[in-house]
Amino acid sequence: FREKFTDFPAIKLYGELGKRRKATEKEINRLNRRMKTTKGLKGNTYLWGKMEFVREIKFTKAEKINLGKMTAGL
Repeated sequence: FREKFTDFPAIKLYGELGKRRKATEKEINRLNRRMKTTKGLKGNTYLWGKMEFVREIKFTKAEKINLGKMTAGL
């Protein structure tokens, strides 16, 4: 670790949320498959245990994150 990043470490996303709706069976199955690796972690059930509702997201803008000296040369 050289106290600098070679590429931007993160981006900030801006967008609009759609209306809240009930998740389809396919969406729930996809989420459960992705979250299977976190099953042994402490907050897994709290975060992902009862995922019933979803929203559509439309991203409108993305910005690079500036971390001062660590991203100065990028």
